Amino acid sequence: MAVLVPGIAILGSIPGTALGATSGGDGPGGTVTVGAGDSGPSGGAPGGSSGGTGPGTGATGSGWTCTSIKLVLNDGGGIAPGGPTPGSWYSVICTNLATGSSVTQTVWIPDQAPVPTGGVDPYSIALQAERSMVLPRPTLQFNPSGTAVVNLPTWLWIGADLWHAFAVTASVGPVSATAVAVPEAVTWTMGDGATVVCSGPGTPYDTTRPASQQSTGCAYTYPVSSVGQPSPDGNPDHGSFSVQATVTWSVTWSAQGASGGGQLPSLSTSTSALMRVQQVESVNAGLDAATSANATSANATSAAAPDPAFRRQGAV
Repeated sequence: MAVLVPGIAILGSIPGTALGATSGGDGPGGTVTVGAGDSGPSGGAPGGSSGGTGPGTGATGSGWTCTSIKLVLNDGGGIAPGGPTPGSWYSVICTNLATGSSVTQTVWIPDQAPVPTGGVDPYSIALQAERSMVLPRPTLQFNPSGTAVVNLPTWLWIGADLWHAFAVTASVGPVSATAVAVPEAVTWTMGDGATVVCSGPGTPYDTTRPASQQSTGCAYTYPVSSVGQPSPDGNPDHGSFSVQATVTWSVTWSAQGASGGGQLPSLSTSTSALMRVQQVESVNAGLDAATSANATSANATSAAAPDPAFRRQGAV
């Protein structure tokens, strides 16, 4: 008849503050992960005979240390499972580090089961991971660069090197949570009250190609110049609009060692730059003096279209 390995006692309940979580495994020996759980795992003495294998250990900040021994059959008889299968019975001995007293309990632990958190909230860990993220700020790019022109579309884009996912993992005991931030859109505030939302980083202007062979879905056309706006040197003729690009990041999370996952609050990073907007007067050639004078007068009082001869920086 099979018997328990000598020295394995089956006693009363282990304090819940000592035994916060357990996990099973396929091989000999087991692990007890302890934490600040409110109650210990359920279970009782097996309904048959078992033998013991090598121990596993765990420690807790509450002043207890625990050792687990996986109980295995030493004959052909069966033992009724005490929970979800596959799994095993474990003898768990916990010792109070302050008093030296020990308690032992026999516990059924499912194999490969998710480790209970012992009171640790995986969502809180995910928020901790998100708070520790250091996301890059966008680098603003324009064409025309530095100085835009009234009625001429200004190309907008940011450095594409940041346009990918960033992940951070935080852990508390056996539970880990990973937060993943993915860029979703760039919102441009143009400084004159207008806003442009672009679904991606934008298309860089290629100075080696003709303007007629390029296009972008992220651009803005200023209707007025920036004359009279604040300027670094106080000269109203040097006024500039303050342009800001803000990247919105969608953040999701997943847990390891516990169940959970989903959406986290979105994040954003932004950068500002000054944009001077000039009004370029058209030049009308081949007209008589009167027509030329009238055209000059009209251009002086309204926003003129750019000179057809005007070329973007670097265009050929």
